[in-house]
Parts: sequence; C-alpha cells; structure tokens
Amino acid sequence: MRSSLKLITKAGLAAALMALAAACGTTGSTRPSGPVIARPDETPAEDQTIYDEGGLFEEAQRYDRRGFMRPPHMDGEEPVRVGLLLPFSSDNESARRIASAMFDAAQLAVFDAGEKNFLLIPKDTRGDAEGAAAAARSALADGAEIILGPLFAESVEAAAVVARAASTPMIAFSSDLTAAGDGVFLLSFPPELEIARVTEYAMNQEMVRFGVLAPMTPYGDRVSGAFAEEVFARGGVIVHEERYVQEPDEMLAPAKRLAQYSKEIIPLEMRHDYQGDRSQPVAQNASAEAGYTQGYQAVLMPEQGTLLRALAPLLPYYNVDISRVKILGVSSWNNPRLTREPALRGGWFAAPDPAITASFEKHYEDAFGSNPPRLASLAYDATLLSARLAANSRRRGRFEADAIADPNGYFGADGLFRLNADGTVERGLAILEIQPGGIQVIDPAPRSFAPGY
Repeated sequence: MRSSLKLITKAGLAAALMALAAACGTTGSTRPSGPVIARPDETPAEDQTIYDEGGLFEEAQRYDRRGFMRPPHMDGEEPVRVGLLLPFSSDNESARRIASAMFDAAQLAVFDAGEKNFLLIPKDTRGDAEGAAAAARSALADGAEIILGPLFAESVEAAAVVARAASTPMIAFSSDLTAAGDGVFLLSFPPELEIARVTEYAMNQEMVRFGVLAPMTPYGDRVSGAFAEEVFARGGVIVHEERYVQEPDEMLAPAKRLAQYSKEIIPLEMRHDYQGDRSQPVAQNASAEAGYTQGYQAVLMPEQGTLLRALAPLLPYYNVDISRVKILGVSSWNNPRLTREPALRGGWFAAPDPAITASFEKHYEDAFGSNPPRLASLAYDATLLSARLAANSRRRGRFEADAIADPNGYFGADGLFRLNADGTVERGLAILEIQPGGIQVIDPAPRSFAPGY
C-alpha cells in the first residue's frame, strides 16, 4: 500500500489472557481485567477544582503530581494515564448497558495493545453534564494525560471546558459537531458522513434529481440539510421534500404528496422561480427541458426499524415505480429484517464494511460472551489509538493534536478513520444494497485516504 496508514491490529484473546495472568489488580469483575485497568469510581468526585481568582487557564496547575494514580505494581515506573468517562450510573438503563460494554471494549483494547505501563482510569459521569465535569476533574487529578469520552453531547460540552482549561486532549464519543475543536476530537458516527457517501455514489450512477421523505425530528433536520448540501454541491436538485410526524397514520399524506412528484408532471408554472403568467396554460412538454421540473430518480428515506417498514411500502402504494426510483437510506438500514420488505429491494445506504465490523464483534464475543452494541467499537478504537500514541518513546507531545490528527488515518474496528485537526472525524464507508438474499456490499470501503484508493 502506498500510504503510511497506521494499522491498528487486533491481537488474539490469548494475548489478553497472558496479560491477565500477570495481573496483580482487579476491577472486582469476572471479566478480563488487570493492572492496566484502574477501579472505576463508585460515584464521580465532587468539584475537586475550585475555580477561584486564578481562572480556568490555571486548571492544569491545580493537580498535584504526588496524588496521581500509581498502582502498586507500577512503582518505579511512570504510567501512561488515560481517563475513560462513561455514564456507568446513568438513570437510563440502556445508557448503563452501553457504558458497561464500552468499558469492556476499552479493556479489550488495553490487553490487545500489550503496553504494560498503560493505565486506564474509568470515571462515572452519571450521564449528565455536572457529573461529566466532575469526572473529568477526577481523571485529571489522577494524572490523566488524555481523556476518552464522554458519551452524550451535553456531557462532552461540560467535560470539554475542564479538559481545555487543563490543556488536555479529549477523544469524545458524541456526534454533536458543535463540541469539536480546540483539543476535543469526536470519534463517532456522524450522519453527514453517511449522507455524503451515498449521495456521491448515487450521483456517480448518473442520478441528479432527488426526493426526500424524512421525519420531523432534529435528526431528520440534520440529515435532510446535509443531503441538500451534498446534492446541490454536486450539481443535482431536490425535486420535492416531505416531512412527517413519526406515527403510521401521519405518514400517509406526506408519502402521497411526494409520490405525485415521481413522474415528469411538474408544470413549469409551479416552479418557484417561474416569472410568467400563471393563469395561462403551458404546453404539455414545456417543463421537460429543465431537470428541475422532472420527477426524481431517487428518494432519501432516513427512517429505521418498524417505522421504516411501515413507510417504505407507501411509495409503491401511491404508484411510485420503485423499479425505476432508487431508495436511499442510512447505516441503521444494516438490518437483516429489512430484506423481507419488497419496497426496499435494491435500496442503497452507506455504512462500515460488515466484514470488518464482524471481526471486532467476534473478538468481543470471544472475550465477554455477548454481542457488543454498536458504540462499543468507539471505545475500543479510542483506547487502542491512545495506546499506540503512548508507545512513543518521546513522552512530551505524544498526545498533541498533530499526533492524534494523523492525516494518514487509522484502521480500526469499523474500518478506516481519521481525526481531523478541527476535531471532526472522517470514515471510509462502503455502499450496501438490500437484496432478498441478504445485504450486499456493492462498492467497497476505501482502505486508505490516499487519492485513488
């Protein structure tokens, strides 16, 4: 390969067990653990840093190195301390489960890295902003050189204030782009990346006219806005857009209205920029001269699960020829159940390569006996990336922004990715197609960020 892509390798479980055998500490769990994993806080520390007259810019000076965490087996060595902020005691049961799985994945990455002086320090954010700020201060008080997490947008914002004031980098797991930058990197799955990839692929297949049928939610706003930007930037047009309330009965009218624009039936006088006399009839074929006035070739439908299975059949029900109109979706379409829906047959969406994610899922299942949730891979990649940077013999600057934002990128549990200097993430995604026999990769994910790959 012509690039200098850094390969994040997955060592076998045997390596983890060897590390475990040498351990002299424990997390108090039957899961793999060892001296490189500190005990999670029972509760997040309260405000350990009093912001008095010195101001936030002196944050880093408020932590006493004599109080930095050092497990007994690391006496005489200087650990590489890495804070991991997750909502272990959140009021939301689902959040607690995800936090536990992400912690497991981070432990797995520690053992795979095999760095004996790497110390992972878990901290509980409680799932709220106040807890996240306290957890960040607690991690810094224990000597964390870099912070991984938190998970939720409001928690990231709160922890980022503390981390930036201490000049400590943070790799967070939120997809809220407003938190990125100034030392905060977002290792996540932002929907804009999926939309850009599937739009580019569709337009490379000579599709230029699109429809949109999106939920009336913040996610729907974000996705439809990103889609409009991508289409217009590439010279395409949005023929018509409909939004709906996420209730089956509320989907009917928007789907019917969108269906009316699937053919070349949009009169010239209905165009938003028409300057003529709208009271005068227009020749039947007058609107066929401009692409904007023709029906759409593809429809973006960023829905999922049961609602998607209720929504998709409405287009053919209202006489949209789905053999000619391509349905575009999002990564949550990577669900085998959707192959049973005839209206989605041939639909395209962008997502990580399933073969790559399956490798990580098996590795995790071998270690913990269960399938990981989607977000577990983020904790694995962030931890392994930190361990690779920590292996640098030059202690000073190993976690600097330039080191984290390597333009060559990394190859992790979900494939190719890189963190940019502005804190955003880029990912190498594949294009997948829904078929009755299964979901197939029709355009592979890139293996390098170098041009031509």
